[in-house]
Amino acid sequence: MIALALSCNPSLLLVDEPTTALDATVQIQVLLLIRELQREFDLGVIFVTHDIGVAVEVSDRIGVMYAGKVVELTGVEQMVDAPRHPYSRGLLASTVHDGMRGQRLEAIPGAPPDLAEVPTGFSFAPRCKFVRPDCTAAPPNLRATSDSHLVRCVLAA
Repeated sequence: MIALALSCNPSLLLVDEPTTALDATVQIQVLLLIRELQREFDLGVIFVTHDIGVAVEVSDRIGVMYAGKVVELTGVEQMVDAPRHPYSRGLLASTVHDGMRGQRLEAIPGAPPDLAEVPTGFSFAPRCKFVRPDCTAAPPNLRATSDSHLVRCVLAA
């Protein structure tokens, strides 16, 4: 599929879960291939994944989405070291990484919303431990908290 997409000589390549269900060796080969193609063809790549570990390996910037909306967008280092949205923090806290043997992972409480009936206010509010009344009244806007960090949260301002 990647070869087919490149046959049109695009300037932007959108890859959606290209490493899902692959073993670790093949996954690494696909990631290396995408990086090589990016350099060789001067491609922009949008890499859609549910695997935050893969995102960290292939990205310059990471956008975290919840219920179809970007809730945080920043550089990889800032996302890993200082996530500002409660959902981003929850994702990172529920991810296995070095030195965690024997430790419990944190879980994000609740369940994602049914998008057939979009909730009023902010869709993450029912699962957020920092929820405030203004979170449920109307969805917060995506706002800059620095030159390179955008967050959709009333507490992150």
